Amino acid sequence: MAIKHVGICPFCISTVKPVVVEGNLVRRDVCECPECHEKILICRSPGCTGYAKSGAIYDDELCPECTESIASGTGEVLKYGLITVASAIGAAVVAKATDKS
Repeated sequence: MAIKHVGICPFCISTVKPVVVEGNLVRRDVCECPECHEKILICRSPGCTGYAKSGAIYDDELCPECTESIASGTGEVLKYGLITVASAIGAAVVAKATDKS
């Protein structure tokens, strides 16, 4: 029985060492919280040691703390950065299309 690193369960908000119940090579391992017995997954945010909720239909990508940080100011910076990149790509595509005509 494999055990993961210590982290916070998103269901019971306890600091736990989850047990792997379904090991995966490509996707994230499905773990079980030893306190509340809910299924949890490692948060996909680089460097985070928290856990995300696993559901019957949808698995969360991020733990509640990382989701909150993206929903606050950090998310706004990312959103405007992506808008700038998309605008630059759009301008490059238009410039390329007008060069051919």
